[in-house]
Amino acid sequence: MSGSDDHSFRLDDLSGMKVTSAIAERGHDYYTENRVVYLCIDRGHGRGIVEGTSPYEIEFDYGGGEIKNLTCSCYCGYPCKHTFAAMLQLRETLKLLEEQDGFDWNEGGYAAAISQVAFFSFAVDGKTTGSFVFR
Repeated sequence: MSGSDDHSFRLDDLSGMKVTSAIAERGHDYYTENRVVYLCIDRGHGRGIVEGTSPYEIEFDYGGGEIKNLTCSCYCGYPCKHTFAAMLQLRETLKLLEEQDGFDWNEGGYAAAISQVAFFSFAVDGKTTGSFVFR
């Protein structure tokens, strides 16, 4: 289990994660390669899935702009590239949601995001008739 401690950091300042430059670089690569396939926050508790050599599960708590109790199901005993990628994606996703007209997310609510590839894979698998409409 990676990073399982009570250390916290601000989402707007990921240097507080205290990852090495090599881990940050690989995590950024994972982020830009869209390997963060799922993220959700439900009443301050977050979960995610990051594709690596296998799907890794991320868990964290989020409140007041801070991330706490960040863990990953990978074998690392320290903050890893999967958690760094997930935090980059979370920061971007929350920013995009806040910019949406009429979207009123708060830390006591629920928000989720899924990658396009994962969504289309899920939506299209097994579908033999009908159509899709996106708005």
